[in-house]
Amino acid sequence: MAEFTDAARKAEADRLRKILKSSEAKQLPLLAEYLAFDTDETAKSCLKMLKVAAADCSANASNR
Repeated sequence: MAEFTDAARKAEADRLRKILKSSEAKQLPLLAEYLAFDTDETAKSCLKMLKVAAADCSANASNR
């Protein structure tokens, strides 16, 4: 049982690291923190959402 919890802990730490250390997380830290801590989405899914949101923010900023 301890092996399972250690593996789960490592997997969750890896998920958080991937989300929070991404370049998009630097642009959108509040969204990154929300996705990392308040959802059960995979890191891959969260990174896709962050990329779309960052692109949208960049597009909107250049249209102003």
